[in-house]
Amino acid sequence: MTRLSGIRALACSFFAIAAAGTATLASAQSAPDFQNEAFTTPYWTRSPVIEVLGRANMEVAPNRASFSVTYLETDKDSKKAMQLAVERGRLAYETIKKTAGDTAVIQSSVNVTALYEQYRDKDGNRIDNQRSDKIRAYEARVTLSVVVDQVAKAGAARAGALALGPENSSGLSTYLERTTEMNLASYEAAVKDGAARARATAAASGATLGKLMVVQEGSGPCLGQWSSMAGSDYDYYRSAPAAKAPPPPPPPPSPVAAGMIDGRQVTITQAEIDSLNLPSDDKKQQISSSVCMIYALNK
Repeated sequence: MTRLSGIRALACSFFAIAAAGTATLASAQSAPDFQNEAFTTPYWTRSPVIEVLGRANMEVAPNRASFSVTYLETDKDSKKAMQLAVERGRLAYETIKKTAGDTAVIQSSVNVTALYEQYRDKDGNRIDNQRSDKIRAYEARVTLSVVVDQVAKAGAARAGALALGPENSSGLSTYLERTTEMNLASYEAAVKDGAARARATAAASGATLGKLMVVQEGSGPCLGQWSSMAGSDYDYYRSAPAAKAPPPPPPPPSPVAAGMIDGRQVTITQAEIDSLNLPSDDKKQQISSSVCMIYALNK
């Protein structure tokens, strides 16, 4: 009697659990799948909308300039060659800093190369005799790579480096380093353009423009990324100023920079810098951006 009662109680519990599970499944099946519905049917497709692309192209002046100069010195003693090259490079560094101030960021490097005696092979070609006892001299190379974040000061900074007579120099190149403020201004201009396009589209269709529903940076359809077309770097090709009649001799000017090179005093004056600083025009650079915008239409 007790065993049968236990079986009946277990059977009742099983049917109760099964019924509860059925009710839960039915409840889950009857609930709408909002996430799936939103994915398959975007909300802006349920009513008339206008989708437009807003575009903006801004022309701005370049805000960076760069150049490099290299000073070479040779000597039979490696240390002496390095010392001479470094002295010239140090004075060039000081001159650039005095001319451009903290707007100039300068990176320097020193390299030393052994110059070997040469011999001719059977075909008459000159070949370096790369043996330690056949070194005839050492060549020390000091290179200054300069970036100036005020383009107006870049020409004078480079002229100061040229006053020391580098053996090699690059052209002065300008380029655009985009800032947060530039990106924001370009974005705002693209949004303004998109709003104007939406109003024009609504007017053409005879509808009334409603609220803005979606704004997406990029080239659309409401998906994309920033794009920019900064003009490529270019060299400053400068023309010499017209000759003028010499003024009365002024008092000797104070040097911009001075230092010792190979035991002798070398000075760089403002007049030397001015004579090597040739004028040039800066080419405008472009910042382009676009946005995708979706507006509702009022009934």
